[in-house]
Amino acid sequence: MDFFARQAAARRQTRWLVLGFILALLAVTAALDLVLFAFLASLSSDGSVLAPLDYAARHPGSTVLCTVLVLSVLGLSSVWKSLQLRAGGGAVARSLGGVKVTRDTADPRLKRLHNVVEEMAIASGVPMPEVYVLEEETGINAFAAGHTPANAAVAVTRGALERLDRDQLQGVIAHEFSHILNGDMRLNVQLVGWLFGLFVFALIGRTVLRVMPRSRRGGGAVGLLAAAAAVMVLGYVGTFAGRILQAAVSRQRERLADASAVQFTRNPEGLKGALIKIAGLPQGSRLAAAGAEQVAHMLFAQGVRRLFATHPPILERIRALDPRFDARDLPRLAAEALREPVSMDELVCGGPIVARAVESEPHRIADQVGHPQTIHIEQAHELRLALPEGLREFVESSDRARSLVLALLLSETQDLRTRQLRLIADALGGAEQAAVEEALPLARSLPAQLRLPALQQIFPALRRLPMTERRLLAGLAHRLALADARLDVFEFCLARLLATLLEDELQARAPHGRLSLADAQEPIHVLFATLARFGAGDERRARMSYEAGMHVVLPMHRPAYATYPDWPQRLDAALDVLERLRPFAKKVLIEGLERTVSHDGRLTVPEAELLRTVCAALHCPLPPLLPGVALPQSAQPAASAR
Repeated sequence: MDFFARQAAARRQTRWLVLGFILALLAVTAALDLVLFAFLASLSSDGSVLAPLDYAARHPGSTVLCTVLVLSVLGLSSVWKSLQLRAGGGAVARSLGGVKVTRDTADPRLKRLHNVVEEMAIASGVPMPEVYVLEEETGINAFAAGHTPANAAVAVTRGALERLDRDQLQGVIAHEFSHILNGDMRLNVQLVGWLFGLFVFALIGRTVLRVMPRSRRGGGAVGLLAAAAAVMVLGYVGTFAGRILQAAVSRQRERLADASAVQFTRNPEGLKGALIKIAGLPQGSRLAAAGAEQVAHMLFAQGVRRLFATHPPILERIRALDPRFDARDLPRLAAEALREPVSMDELVCGGPIVARAVESEPHRIADQVGHPQTIHIEQAHELRLALPEGLREFVESSDRARSLVLALLLSETQDLRTRQLRLIADALGGAEQAAVEEALPLARSLPAQLRLPALQQIFPALRRLPMTERRLLAGLAHRLALADARLDVFEFCLARLLATLLEDELQARAPHGRLSLADAQEPIHVLFATLARFGAGDERRARMSYEAGMHVVLPMHRPAYATYPDWPQRLDAALDVLERLRPFAKKVLIEGLERTVSHDGRLTVPEAELLRTVCAALHCPLPPLLPGVALPQSAQPAASAR
């Protein structure tokens, strides 16, 4: 199953899950209404005893009021919990006692963790997530949380850092990144909000029962106690039903994440070794944190004891990785694995990147979306090492990260750069102008293929800026790019990628829409005309490249090739529309882009940067593409990531 099929499946699964929760909410609402009707009927002043439905029939106003009250409590509590989680995956990690891991940490185990996450982020084409360690947890576990890749966080227990070697840790992190790429994080956060809406009635009923015995029992106190007990029971029943749905969905997504992790690393032994160690550890993968129950479905392995498990059994997961595995060997292998020390040399030096069998046939671009391979992880390892050491200072400071982004947009022409610096001083003050000038040498030293990966690495620092400053930064970046009345490809890509990341982080919208290719002919035309223009040496070749790609996307009727002096504005508006395409429509679109790019057999720097930016805007993360490599033509259009 490729990225687009997984996205479509996630959408279908979400719709069924929403339907299941709606049915559960309606059932709980109806039951709670009956409890409230019975309580109100018991307060009747004439001494008559009415059945709940009879009371509802005689008092329609009270019936409507009770129903609205119940639905309001359910809805508002779910929204309140969801808003709490909009702060991003870091908020979830901190709620469980997570401690943020910085790039300059001196702990070799934390340094290894940060390196592995950084490599996986570069290989996947997503922003670097925040990294946390659950210092008080001795079990082996991990999770990824957040609404979108732009506000994601990856957390790992101290037990995992102490017990797992680099291959095993890489397998666990690859599993978590599959949740990021497959859209599972958004679904997981929604589940937390919906479940809290059901659980809040259990909290209300329990609170009333605790308070009432200390008060006087006159009047309707007995009836209130009975109603509170019924509300509490119904709250727990509703939560129980919701957790059954949650567990069923979670088990399916965990199986897919295991399979995706093996595809990422081509090393099933790493993930298998981590699972074997969990089986042998006395505390296994259990978490001790009080809030572990709410995030149980997000974890790498079963974190709490439940009647309905959120994860497949460990043995089943191991056998999925190794069908020949003998269950009788598990106790012995687990004991042996836990006795093996983790090499400190490996921790300090970082260890070699895992390299397994890699296909000699280069993958097509559409197949690479959301589906990094071993070769991409190897390449990410090299790119991480190639990033200047001075970048570390900008990764950990939000103010310095902003200065570096602005420095990347400064022109090499003195007069133009002076005007740009004046814009910075007017918007942010003279101190920020000086900081940007200080960051300029590092910005100039970044090779072309490292500029966009560098932006994705420093994005977590930008995310820590206040919301008003983030919006100001996006607008200022756009003005700097237009300061010379023209926009080159890199300036457009940087400004658009920055806007996309900030918008995703602030709004957390659904990654796909419902538009078909036929609904977006004009935006598709603008996109292909722009890409063909910057990838070809002359207009004739650009026209041929345009026709080659458009034939894939709109084979019957399509606009004629044209060039646009105002292409940045047109392309920006086009991407806003194309973002709302259906998942499989995006796949066809990217296959057409692939045909346009590969028509001349070469991948240029502007083409590589435009492709990654377009895919980011479409929420289809693309691994790094190396410009200047030869591309197979016609029968095998592809962009090699080698």
